[in-house]
Amino acid sequence: MLTWIAFFFVAFFAKLGLAMAMCYLIFPSERTCDECNAETLPVRMGPGGRLLARLMRGRLQRRWCPRCGWEGITRTGAMDAHAPFPDTEPAAR
Repeated sequence: MLTWIAFFFVAFFAKLGLAMAMCYLIFPSERTCDECNAETLPVRMGPGGRLLARLMRGRLQRRWCPRCGWEGITRTGAMDAHAPFPDTEPAAR
């Protein structure tokens, strides 16, 4: 009986956990747009998106880029405070 439980865990639950982890890692982790590298804004998700976010413990967000219109799901991540804004160049010294 114990071997059957161990086999069922390996055959089903472990594969399900690995599949969920890989799907989570596919989403980009930056809060910037993939197309134009501009800052994106969070967008309210529908019922399916909220369920997905709850399953991932609130780590997924739907975001929209006002510059190019890109919209997609991203992992929540912090903005890099040391990175310059996309439209600006570093000042000459």
